[in-house]
Amino acid sequence: MNAEQKARIEANRRRALEKLKSRGIIRDDQAKKIESRNSLRLKRPLEQTPLPDSAIAENRAKAMRLYTHHQQNLRDASLGANPSVELDRATSHKRPLDKIRPTVRKQDYIEYDLATMKNSHGGFINVDDQPNTENGNQNQSFEDWKKAQRERRALYEDTEPPEHPSLAPRCTECEINTELDPLLHDVFKLQVCKACVKGHPEKFSLLTKTECKEDYFLTDPELNDTALFHRFEKPNPHSGTFARMQLFVRCQVEAFAYQKWGGEEGLDGEWQKREEGKAQRREKKYKEKMKEMRIKTRAQEYTKKLLDRKHGKEHVHEFSAAIDGGVNEEGLHILKRRCIGCGLETQEIML
Repeated sequence: MNAEQKARIEANRRRALEKLKSRGIIRDDQAKKIESRNSLRLKRPLEQTPLPDSAIAENRAKAMRLYTHHQQNLRDASLGANPSVELDRATSHKRPLDKIRPTVRKQDYIEYDLATMKNSHGGFINVDDQPNTENGNQNQSFEDWKKAQRERRALYEDTEPPEHPSLAPRCTECEINTELDPLLHDVFKLQVCKACVKGHPEKFSLLTKTECKEDYFLTDPELNDTALFHRFEKPNPHSGTFARMQLFVRCQVEAFAYQKWGGEEGLDGEWQKREEGKAQRREKKYKEKMKEMRIKTRAQEYTKKLLDRKHGKEHVHEFSAAIDGGVNEEGLHILKRRCIGCGLETQEIML
């Protein structure tokens, strides 16, 4: 860097300080401190003496030790404090530690892994989770990310507290707890606490659309009617390209099914009726297959009779006793047999 470039940089720096002071962003004492630091920096020599090779090698070795220690801390944090799974420090250099991974997929149950979180100097934010960043997910647009966040917060959005604890909504099942299950309250409009949801799965468990059709004999138009049922949609666990999975609460589906089929006895009668229909259809299909097989067998027998009438029955050879046939060209002793019906002769070699 020559003298002209240094002067231009210094002039630009002074103009920037003047603009900051004129706008009131910094005070005069702060501007003086900045100018003093810049003057000290300019007085330092720009070119330093190169380090010897021994110092460079020592710095590299120290950096490698720090990096190895940091990687070991990350592995210990991911494996946990269980001594049965901790790595042996004495023999750790004999194995490729970079290829060792935990057998459990942590991303299935850990949302924020502190062992792998990076300090971005703006709060501990995992940069890899941010959309449309240099290290983020390039396939997800910002609108898709915002939609996913809205769907995630929709179930757990905080509501205003009641004016008095006695006015808080209570669980309709136990009539004691006021801490309601957010999913059933916000989506299915049911005032049920988490303990009752866990203790009464026969009433508050979630059913898929297929289970509603198979167990309660409901149709697709009935399940697709938003006026009849509340539903909770989530991504299909089998594949992301499949249609979104719809979940229904059992008590609402059961109440509608009882109303449709005439109570529990009517639902059981419909199940028995459908099972009998399935058995009848299986029996009918079996009879049709048997009839088809009999027709095919009779056709084969009729075809065989026609062939016998046209060409006669198939001849079966009846050979006589073996007689001496002498010696062949290779000097082996042979035996001869003759069919009594058609006169076909065969030769057998005696070994």
